[in-house]
Amino acid sequence: MLNYSEKSLRKEPPNASDGDVHSRISNQLQTYYNEVLTQPLPQRFEDLLKKLDDESGSEGEAR
Repeated sequence: MLNYSEKSLRKEPPNASDGDVHSRISNQLQTYYNEVLTQPLPQRFEDLLKKLDDESGSEGEAR
């Protein structure tokens, strides 16, 4: 069984450099997310969505 000292269990407040790192990571993730949003939908996805719409439409008519 592992024994942890009280010191190892205490959460120390983040220092300024931790905040800088978190801020940089946050900014990079936001930039990446925004870039992904501007990418066009791949043609194979459009084809798949159209096929799924066609199949669900034909099933609804058959009932």
